[in-house]
Amino acid sequence: MKALLLTSLLATALLTRCRAPDGCAPVSTRCAGNVAEICNGDGNWQTLADCDAVSEHSSAAFTCAYVNEEGVAGHTCLLPSVDAGTVDAGTVDAGATEGGVP
Repeated sequence: MKALLLTSLLATALLTRCRAPDGCAPVSTRCAGNVAEICNGDGNWQTLADCDAVSEHSSAAFTCAYVNEEGVAGHTCLLPSVDAGTVDAGTVDAGATEGGVP
C-alpha cells in the first residue's frame, strides 16, 4: 500500500515539474483577462496579480493594463483614472502590446 502511494505521489510530482513550457520570455508580462501574469524562469506564465481580487479588497475597480513609467514597463492592476499617456489599458487578448522588464 505504501509503495502504491509513493508511486502515485512521485508520478504527480514528475508530471507537474515536467510540464511543457509556455514559451514565454522570462520576466515578460501580459494580461490574461483581468489577471496580470509574469513569465517565470521556466518559461511558464504565473499569476502576478488578480485585478478582480485587488478590486474586491480595495473597494475600487482595478483593471489589468500595460504601464511604462521611468524605464519600468509591464502589466499590472491599475485604476482606470491613471494617466492615459503612459498606459495602454487593453489586454494581450484584445490585441494590446505585450511588454516586459529588460
